[in-house]
Amino acid sequence: MEKRDLVIRIAGQGGEGVISMGDFIAAACARVGQEVYTFKTFPAEIKGGYAMYQVRTSREPVFNPGDSFDILCALNEEAFEFNRHLLVPGTALVYDHADDGFTPVIPDGVHAYPIPMSKTAKELNSHRSKNMVALGALSVLFNIDEETLITVLTDKFESKGGNALEFNLNAFKKGKGLMDTVVKTDPWQIDDPVEPRDVLIISGNAGVGLGAIMGGLKFFSAYPITPATEIAKFVATHIPKVEGVLIQAEDEIASISQVLGASYAGKRAMTATSGPGLALMGEMLGMASMSETPVLVVDVQRGGPATGMPTKHEQSDLFLAIHGSHGDAPRIVLSVEDVNDCIHMTVEALNLAEHYQCPVILLSDGSLAFSTQTVPAPKPDAVRIVDRKRWDGLGEYKRYLQTEDGISPMADPGTPGAMHVATGLEHGPTGAPNYSASNHEAMHRKRFGKLSTVVDSFTPAQVDGDGEAEVGVIAWGSTIGVVREAIARLRREGIKVKGFYPKLMYPMPVRQYEDFARTCHKILVPEVNYQGQLSHFIRAETAINPISFTICGGIPFTPNQIMKKIKEILSCSVEHTTKLT
Repeated sequence: MEKRDLVIRIAGQGGEGVISMGDFIAAACARVGQEVYTFKTFPAEIKGGYAMYQVRTSREPVFNPGDSFDILCALNEEAFEFNRHLLVPGTALVYDHADDGFTPVIPDGVHAYPIPMSKTAKELNSHRSKNMVALGALSVLFNIDEETLITVLTDKFESKGGNALEFNLNAFKKGKGLMDTVVKTDPWQIDDPVEPRDVLIISGNAGVGLGAIMGGLKFFSAYPITPATEIAKFVATHIPKVEGVLIQAEDEIASISQVLGASYAGKRAMTATSGPGLALMGEMLGMASMSETPVLVVDVQRGGPATGMPTKHEQSDLFLAIHGSHGDAPRIVLSVEDVNDCIHMTVEALNLAEHYQCPVILLSDGSLAFSTQTVPAPKPDAVRIVDRKRWDGLGEYKRYLQTEDGISPMADPGTPGAMHVATGLEHGPTGAPNYSASNHEAMHRKRFGKLSTVVDSFTPAQVDGDGEAEVGVIAWGSTIGVVREAIARLRREGIKVKGFYPKLMYPMPVRQYEDFARTCHKILVPEVNYQGQLSHFIRAETAINPISFTICGGIPFTPNQIMKKIKEILSCSVEHTTKLT
């Protein structure tokens, strides 16, 4: 099969400029008309430890970072050793070589380019320019457009003042000059520039922030936590432009409390956190359910439990998101597939919170948080904003009035005639505490009943493929992009396989799951968590008995892993699951 993409991996020590270098390459590729998907991983420490940035670029859409790399740029020996097993015949290796570099044993068939990165940086009187020297060398070797790279570097460093731009461009040009006598032996290169498209290259976290601003956000409160902090940083920069407010709270309990207060006052409000923060917010999420107050919480999942692996990827907060509260506390739980989803699903999540007057939890993850991707430039004027049901001022105001759809009119504090009791206690229609058994049961029916239309009103889960399939794959979150590619490859091999990609995680669209399962002989559910959390809910809520396939090493699946598992299932004579009838 013709290879139509190129994957460049940069690896080195935290603090060596690995991430910046990857960002520059990704931005340059996007500006010359390429599709881009990136993945980065770095240590929790400020400096030191292994850091890696992978750029996948193609003229065709890409849905994940890829299986492995075509080109490895190793800034130190540790980076080479980490990736030695992936250096197969045909791959290219660019490495730091000289007095301060290292001399690796090159595997057979690998195209090796020793570059004196550290030595050249020393000659420039700054070890910090090592990454710019490497970037200059890569631009020559792999046809990364020089003019575009210079524009990207100018955009980055010109505003920093002093001689930052001149210094970095000088190091970049020195790296280019090192290639004057190098003979290229590998086939890899970036395609020549084409007509620019109306796209953004943006990270998942920035996408959430952009979606929030587009969705009418007026109040954001958060406590910094990896890997969600960049959402708050984006919102802090842009929310003043729409006359909104951001507060950095002293902890996660304070932040969710402030968000509830702002929403009670009539403003579209949200916070962003990770698993440990979401756990702390449990009591106030129950308060939002009981008081029927709109609130959005974005949970950027990371490796857990406890402090876990703060900078690593996982999809292990589904149990917490759906059931993380005392008592029966209804909420809506969504998940995002890619950066485009981060933008538009954040708008949808704010709308759902406002319409249903309940907490909404939007699940992203550590991989998607930092990944950048080319996405169509959004059109804010086309965004649909759904406001909460407002009291019309007629008759007696009852905050928890029983209505046909279970959704009661709201009034902002200070509205004439709309005084009511606001409490987290069980209450009757006026808000006054009422602990009778009949009232408690009636109010539970109201709070859960109003969510009965969510499944039918939400966009149905996408089915990838037609007809009967030997294996159906149910995937959620950023794993969807990996499964899309694996399925496409398997179909080219003649294997009958199809996918099902839910984004409404709760309430669960049971009929959609079961309709899909009826067309598949076996069902596979890959997840980046230990327990198979979605598989658990599928078994609990539907008649499907899926094959659970889990990893939890802090990195995402690759398409090859999914393909290998499907082929293993097909080769097994034991029926893992029975087709639904």
